[in-house]
Formats: sequence, structure tokens, C-alpha cells
Amino acid sequence: HLKTFIKVSELGSISRTAEALSVAQPSVSQTIKELEQYYNVTLFTRNNKTLTLTKDGLLLLEKAKEAIARFEEFENKH
Repeated sequence: HLKTFIKVSELGSISRTAEALSVAQPSVSQTIKELEQYYNVTLFTRNNKTLTLTKDGLLLLEKAKEAIARFEEFENKH
């Protein structure tokens, strides 16, 4: 979920993220919806087809990148 969220943040688009990850667009949308429901926040503002991170989205992005980096460090050591 976090890797998908990071990719959406980078690309600013559900459809471009789906294409980049070779998954269906509804799957990406569902992942973002689940994160928003789990944390009870809105992660993106949606204007036309453009997604912009909210304040909560920026905070989660920072924490998600830190978490992924730590997991990758661990995986690289083993």
C-alpha cells in the first residue's frame, strides 16, 4: 500500500501509477481509499485529473519513504 501511495504521490495520477505498476486503475484507487479510511484522513485533493497531496498526505509520504527505506536496508543486509 505504501509503495503504491508513494508512486501516486510522485506521478500525481492514478492512471499513470496503474500503468507504471502494471495493475488495474481501480486497484490503485482502492489502495488509496483504504489508506484514507484506515488513517481517517484525506491524502489528496482531486482537481480534474490532477492529484495534490494534502498536509496529511505530505506527512504520510515522509513517513512512508522512511519506512520503505528501512525495510530495504534490512532486506539488503540479508
